[in-house]
Amino acid sequence: MRSVANVHDRNERVAHSSGGSSRPHLDVVIIGAGPYGLSAGVYLQKQGLDVGVFGEPMQFWADKMPEGMLLRSPREASNLADPAGAFTLNAYEAAVGLKPRTPLPRETFVQYGKWFRQQLGSSLDTRSVRSVHHDTSSFRVALGDGSEIRSRRVVVAAGIGSFRRKPAVFGNLPPEQASHCYEGRRIS
Repeated sequence: MRSVANVHDRNERVAHSSGGSSRPHLDVVIIGAGPYGLSAGVYLQKQGLDVGVFGEPMQFWADKMPEGMLLRSPREASNLADPAGAFTLNAYEAAVGLKPRTPLPRETFVQYGKWFRQQLGSSLDTRSVRSVHHDTSSFRVALGDGSEIRSRRVVVAAGIGSFRRKPAVFGNLPPEQASHCYEGRRIS
């Protein structure tokens, strides 16, 4: 057996949502419940696959990005994807009575992602994934609570959180002159 991933949540949570996966075998495990993980889960479910999406929905955006941040991406690029194209950012804002804003506030994006997940009823499980090992015919996914799931496929949609980097050329500058977006919010 060789380890193909080792994803560990520093603030390990053992409780999982009522819609979470308690099944020992899945067609696909998706690690990460941000925009890409949620969208991938919805598309794969639409194909009839038994899918488990693991992680807190929109956690990176909610907990790591600076408060008051405005997204740089255009509104149309901030839509999460669903097969019918029905759960857009505009649909969310209309449903909750928000006036569309450009640029989009981080807080709105986070709430939109959580709403998206609720609308589509994705198989979200808030437990953390500790490791993934590949056996001859499947993946063995170890969860933060000590349980294990087998899966034919694993999709890693863990986002950019692990890739925090400030280029060396900026290393000697004071924080007032060069900061990383993570420095706008305390990282737990």
